[in-house]
Amino acid sequence: MGTGLLVGIIFSAGLLGGVANYYMNKLDRVWVWHDLIKSALLGLTAAATVPLFLKTVSSNLMQECLAGDVIAHFVFFGFCAVAAIFSSKFLQSLADKLLQEVKEVKQQQQDLAETTETLVIQNSDPEDTPVAAAPSDGSEFESFNRGTTATPAVPEPSDEQRILKALQSGKYAFRTQTGISKETGIDKKVVVAQLMELETKGLVKKIKRSSDGATVWSLR
Repeated sequence: MGTGLLVGIIFSAGLLGGVANYYMNKLDRVWVWHDLIKSALLGLTAAATVPLFLKTVSSNLMQECLAGDVIAHFVFFGFCAVAAIFSSKFLQSLADKLLQEVKEVKQQQQDLAETTETLVIQNSDPEDTPVAAAPSDGSEFESFNRGTTATPAVPEPSDEQRILKALQSGKYAFRTQTGISKETGIDKKVVVAQLMELETKGLVKKIKRSSDGATVWSLR
């Protein structure tokens, strides 16, 4: 019922405002039906975009109407009628506002992407930088071992565990496949396959470094 009432308000206020717009701009007493119809259609269009406008300005007028506030319904009718009376200017200003917001969102996304790229570059190893492998007795892999029985001898860490250690304790937060391969001594093809499997498990994520197109990896 509430939504239907709002639609009715939009329709009636749009028609009323469109006709009022026609008479405000009419300079003679000669009726021109196609101009009247044009004004009415522009009024309906402007009134129909009022909810969008209210959304862009973070107004809760629509919610108040749906909640049954009688005064809010009159305010909404007046808003739609005014938008319909000045339909051309209202539609143009609304379009300009939406385009400006789109530009601002795109700029924010671009700034965020540039900031992310800068952080990735500063915290990732170059493809051609050799990384010395740190000696390990395998004790740091206890958090990655599942279902193993404690034995006096420390088991040899798996490729997956060695790759996770490189990502976890390396100098860089973002690692290239080449850098991981050099540090762990694992063949690069095996590193790539293991990283893909770890990604499916949700343990690691990859980012494309736009400066050189290299794929870098980090822990989630």
